[in-house]
Amino acid sequence: MKTTTIYRKAFLTIFCCFFIGFATYAQVTASQKSPSGNSPAGSGLLPVPQEMKLTEQKFPIGKNWKIVAAPALAKGQAVISLQQGMKEVNLSLNVVGNKAAKSPAIQLIVKKGAVEIGASVDTNRVALANQAYRLTLKPALITITANAPQGLYYGVQTFLQLLKEQAQLPQGEITDWPNVDLRMIYWDDAHHLEKLDALKRIIKQASTYKINAFSIKLEGHFQYKSASAIVEPYALTPQEYQELADVAKAHYIDLVPFLDAPAHVSFILKHPEYRKLRLIDDINYQFSVTNPETFKLLDNMFGELINASKGSRYILLSNDEAYYTGKAPSEKAMADSLGGNGRLLAWFIKKLADRLHEQGRTVFFWGEFPLRREDITALPSHLVNGVYNKSIAADYKKHGIRQTVYTATQGAEPIFPNYYPLHTKTAVMADGSDRSSGRVGGMMREIKTAFDANLSSFMGVIIAGWADAGLHPETFWLGYATGTAAGWNNKNVAPADASARFMTSFYGPKQKDVDSIYHVLSEQAEFHTNSWDWIPSTWRPMIKGNSDSLFVHPERDQTLPLLPVPQSGTLAISDKTYPVNAARFEAAQSMLTRNQYAVHLLQKNKSLAGKQLYNLEVLESVAAICGQNLRMLVTLNQVTDLLQKASAAAANHPLSAVKQLDAAMEMVSKLKTQRDSTFAFVENIWFKEWHPLVKEANGRKFLQQVDDIKDHQPVRTIDLSYLIYRELHYPLDQWWSDVLKVRNDFAQKHQLPLKDKTLDWQRYK
Repeated sequence: MKTTTIYRKAFLTIFCCFFIGFATYAQVTASQKSPSGNSPAGSGLLPVPQEMKLTEQKFPIGKNWKIVAAPALAKGQAVISLQQGMKEVNLSLNVVGNKAAKSPAIQLIVKKGAVEIGASVDTNRVALANQAYRLTLKPALITITANAPQGLYYGVQTFLQLLKEQAQLPQGEITDWPNVDLRMIYWDDAHHLEKLDALKRIIKQASTYKINAFSIKLEGHFQYKSASAIVEPYALTPQEYQELADVAKAHYIDLVPFLDAPAHVSFILKHPEYRKLRLIDDINYQFSVTNPETFKLLDNMFGELINASKGSRYILLSNDEAYYTGKAPSEKAMADSLGGNGRLLAWFIKKLADRLHEQGRTVFFWGEFPLRREDITALPSHLVNGVYNKSIAADYKKHGIRQTVYTATQGAEPIFPNYYPLHTKTAVMADGSDRSSGRVGGMMREIKTAFDANLSSFMGVIIAGWADAGLHPETFWLGYATGTAAGWNNKNVAPADASARFMTSFYGPKQKDVDSIYHVLSEQAEFHTNSWDWIPSTWRPMIKGNSDSLFVHPERDQTLPLLPVPQSGTLAISDKTYPVNAARFEAAQSMLTRNQYAVHLLQKNKSLAGKQLYNLEVLESVAAICGQNLRMLVTLNQVTDLLQKASAAAANHPLSAVKQLDAAMEMVSKLKTQRDSTFAFVENIWFKEWHPLVKEANGRKFLQQVDDIKDHQPVRTIDLSYLIYRELHYPLDQWWSDVLKVRNDFAQKHQLPLKDKTLDWQRYK
């Protein structure tokens, strides 16, 4: 069947949009190429140093160089990191003491007061000075000087980035210090768990970007003795957690334990043992804060995390979205007596935070609804407010509560972060934040706006990404690195420049247009979400509320209009509409070419990957997920065309009609094969660093029960099949059965061979 007029018009419109978009995209990516050749020295450094005076004069460094360090520094992490980094560029340098020093050499010096720091947002100048360094580059002598070992380690990271950026080093000097003390990333392991070695690698990698706090959300992936019922089949032991904390501390990172309370706790309240702690009996979302057993349980769980992270300074009490505090009859009387729902939440936060503070931790919390301005004075001043709100920032400062800027590299995007939005006009997130410039631009703008307003006593930034939306957290690194870099230095650094610096520093100077891959994946992941229709779900339990109120209504799921089924006998098609509308169909067709281009670039870069092979493999799996969606959309309409051809041939050419039906069914069968192989490909990559997602292992069982308020895609299934959840529920088994019967009845009537083949669409392994 020929393409209809409406298809042709849609194609022309979309082709023009994509042509213009691709031209713009090509100009942008051309300006973001990795620094090489004649690029200014230091243009691949991230974070960008505060003061950088590098000349065009270059000098080489060779195997005859030495590392000069005092005995106290020789076994420190700065020297270890320097030696490892030098080996990566085929330079194995020996360490000698100061007395044995001969040029050429890299000299490491720690001397209190040696590096003077300049202006900063953070008023804790001592903490900033400890992270400061000066890097002096001369043809026969490179000197890294710092006030403290942490600063020396950061100076080494800058030197190694510079060394890997270009073949020769520039002469000159860099003096650097952070704008704020703390640069934290939030790592979401609520619904999966990396293997221990992978977590160590992740923490070490974070430190190379001067990230100095790592908040990890484990939920049931820690082996609590006080809450054994919630422990999942694979979970960290306290010893492994301490091992992780020790690795983090050695790399100047604070491992920050994280627990939700009183909301977001379905991972606890779904278990029958803890149902009595629910605020509302039939909702597993939120604790009753007035139940003494709630405090007892949380005190024990936090205590176990603290005991397993000795040496860490911080802890995160995540009290966000505690919508229903004070609303249930069991809490209303106390809320009213204290002065409102926000005051009741403040009472709960204070009670738990004081206990954590007694154990030597600085406690982060979220100063948000239902907390109000008038509730702030009920909070202890030793708290740090993790979420910035311009309207009440000054009130927190007046009360002595310090502040971080909290922003995100990803929100609810289920496949890939929205780094480069496809639809910029509609890129306003559910939280009201503007992402029209993409995640990097949005984060940098939020941080700069808050710092410039100077309404708070700022101590840092927190960059979040929610893997509970279903995507792989390895996709967060662009945001993690650029967001925290904006906390280190946000002066005169544009988002495009920060992104380009990341591509060079993360993937290496030999990388080939990885930024283009990010463009393609961002756009196609957004299209992946928008290319199916939303419907009330008949497959999952009802949702029971939101931030405004409690209610019961169906969850939302995605599907597409059904493929047509020919009528028995005539093969006539009663409904001549396509499952995929014209705009989506043409977009999918044009995006397939871009998808293939991204896959080609990924394969090319994998041969140049160095340390980032796994990250590129994860990006390749994202491209595969997006590509399979595009193929399915195109295939469904192509199948419809074949059914239409069968209908047209039925009266005069029965053999041809049957062949068209068989071709349509074979196309669907091939689609299943492609889907299953794509799923296996993704599983193989993700489970390289993840523990398996299983119902039972190690003597423990996973209780699968969805959150009554929040829809987290990974909870829909036990394994990774949530990634193909909507495809599995698209009723192709029924379509196959119906078409097979029509086909065989028609074939028998015309004395043609019968067909006996099942599809088994819902089986993917």
